[in-house]
Amino acid sequence: MTGTSTSRLVVGDRFRDFAEAVGAETFTAFTRALDAGDLDAVREPVRVVAGQGIGSFDASYLRDAIARRGLADVLVLLHDAAEPAGRQDLHKARQDNVLVAGLTRIDEDTYEAALRLHDHNELLVDVQDRVHVQGMVAVEAARQMYVAVVEHFITSRWPQQRYYIVLNSMNTAFSNFLFPVAATLRLRMDESDLTEAGRLLTKVTVEVEQAGRIAASVTIDAAAFAPGLLEDKELRRAKSAAAAAVDAAVAAA
Repeated sequence: MTGTSTSRLVVGDRFRDFAEAVGAETFTAFTRALDAGDLDAVREPVRVVAGQGIGSFDASYLRDAIARRGLADVLVLLHDAAEPAGRQDLHKARQDNVLVAGLTRIDEDTYEAALRLHDHNELLVDVQDRVHVQGMVAVEAARQMYVAVVEHFITSRWPQQRYYIVLNSMNTAFSNFLFPVAATLRLRMDESDLTEAGRLLTKVTVEVEQAGRIAASVTIDAAAFAPGLLEDKELRRAKSAAAAAVDAAVAAA
């Protein structure tokens, strides 16, 4: 068991390879052990640390399972209850796919949040067969962190309109493996031009930090446009792309 005799680490079932590698437990394995009475003999307090893949819904189930065995006084669940960023801030339709929780402004140019990985996140359901978490999770987490900061702290100054966020570039450097335990997302605003309400320009750096080390650093150059500024150009280019695709298919037939 990872940690000490007074602590246990539990992660989502998606991260069973990690659990096996470090001596942690998956959600299903831990709940089965509880229900089977395998932990009934515990007498000294044990801190049960919830890693990635354990959301509030799962944490509630764990607490109930612990209480049913009369172990609430000895098995203490430690779960970060920070709320995931809202749909209005992230342009995501399913909370399963939200990677940002507990968004906070540290100072004028710095923002932090916790990385939050749902066990059924879209980036994990196809494949998660390594001890570490795939790099695309860090990239998408950085993108979501950027969108959340822009929507919550910048475009909210003009609440009467919704903005379209357009990415000009994203550059990622990976420094360390990312694992399914607690990690911090930190965004630094490097440059911004907010003088024109219809076109908000920003350049940021987002770091994914875990255990005191930077796992990934992502620089983002993007803009937020007010409605009406992009539709004509987007429509023209959509029609051009569709026509080109049809012409190419016909020519190749």
